[in-house]
Amino acid sequence: MTLYVDEASLNLYFYLNTPNLVLDYYVFTLTSQYSKQPLALQCAAIETNDRYTKFQITFPVGFGDEHKNGIYYYNVSQAELEPFTYGLVKIITEPGGGMGTITYDSGVQTENREADVFYRPNYS
Repeated sequence: MTLYVDEASLNLYFYLNTPNLVLDYYVFTLTSQYSKQPLALQCAAIETNDRYTKFQITFPVGFGDEHKNGIYYYNVSQAELEPFTYGLVKIITEPGGGMGTITYDSGVQTENREADVFYRPNYS
């Protein structure tokens, strides 16, 4: 599954191949593959039939500015119950936010990756 989170519209729809669910609120949990930190979001089943269920989820304001682009584990459950579906989800955010890195400038001339060669073997 791929979710495109745009800061202009934080309400998203996604579909699961789980038929005939109760139209109620559910918990959509994203877990980072790197930090293993879960983020629980409330979602609502708004349409269901014999093939799939349509959910609406609202991401928090500023979610796209936290550089959350990547692959996450997800699961969907009812309140405190065991998840009834799980898998991987690709999150794409817009605008995407900063990388959180600070550029390093040593202030010397070797900043262009210039190097001195002290020893070079002769392979002839």
